[in-house]
Amino acid sequence: MIRSLRLIFFSLVFASAVYAGEGLEYMQNIINSFEQLRGELAEDFSAEKRKDVSGRARELALQILDVKEIGKLALGAYFKKLNPAQQEDFLGLFHELMANRVVEANIPSQKVITGKIPIEIISERVETDDTFDKEAIIVNTRVPHRKQSFKVEFFLYRAEDGLKLYDVHIDEASTLLDFRNQFSSIIKKKGYKHLVKLLRERIQRINK
Repeated sequence: MIRSLRLIFFSLVFASAVYAGEGLEYMQNIINSFEQLRGELAEDFSAEKRKDVSGRARELALQILDVKEIGKLALGAYFKKLNPAQQEDFLGLFHELMANRVVEANIPSQKVITGKIPIEIISERVETDDTFDKEAIIVNTRVPHRKQSFKVEFFLYRAEDGLKLYDVHIDEASTLLDFRNQFSSIIKKKGYKHLVKLLRERIQRINK
């Protein structure tokens, strides 16, 4: 899961809702925004600046991700079994986890800033994502890591306020489906309360 974050989204009807290259432009803008934040740290790595940049990176992450939708999809059918208070609590935890993970993946915690984020944007396509019932704009990229590179596909969909990222595939493996499988396994073995306990503990570790 952490690795996938660090290597940190046609029917005629849907084709009319997007324009060619829209997903490519969207992803490039995201990369440019994070590179700008990293560039600021390269010039000033003071504690005050790191706090400022991390805060703006969180805001950027939450503009990119539809965290509420991702949380519902990650919990799957079990989400509807929760009462409204439990749903709100879970989505709040998931919101915190996802925001922190995106910042962790893009903003260095130590002064090791190597310039441009090494993601090669290659192509986009539009197709139905049957697993999560979405019409997805899929941006295909390649990410070098040590002596090899990974095929990374970003899955976007059109929300009411524009394109949002909801899944990332690393060499064909879905990050969102991985979340769902993990959560489902934990709930079946030890119950929903144990899942919430693990999420709280994970957030505390990241914050430290």
